[in-house]
Amino acid sequence: MKFNGIEIGQNLTELPTELISEFYDKEDKSQNADIKNGWILTSNGIQYVLKNGIVKMIRVKENGITKLNGFDKVYVEKLIGKPNKISNDSITWVWDNVVYAKVHHYKKRKTKIHFSTENGKVCELEIE
Repeated sequence: MKFNGIEIGQNLTELPTELISEFYDKEDKSQNADIKNGWILTSNGIQYVLKNGIVKMIRVKENGITKLNGFDKVYVEKLIGKPNKISNDSITWVWDNVVYAKVHHYKKRKTKIHFSTENGKVCELEIE
C-alpha cells in the first residue's frame, strides 16, 4: 500500500519536498531535511517513520485518510477480518487535541487501525 507514492521499505529521498511539512529527528523538531532516523510529517497528514533513511512505518491521521473517512469497526472487519488484539490508546499529533481510541491490531497485515472512542470511526492507521 502506498501513500504519496511511498511504501514500506522505500528510501524516503523519493518524497516530493513540496509535500513535507515538518522534520523530526530522535530528539525534536529539526530544520535538517536529510533525516535518516526519526520521522517526517507531510502537509496532508501522513507521517513516515524512518530508520537509516528507509520507511519502517507509515502513520496516517484522520485528515490524511479521506478515502477511509466514515469507516467504522464493523465495516473494517467485513473487509479484512477480526483483529488479533484490541488495546486502548491516546493519540496526540504534535499540537492537535488528544484523541482516545481503541486500537485493532492485525498481526498478519502488520497493521493497526485506531477507532475513535468518541464516534467509533477510523482516526488513525499504522502500517509497518
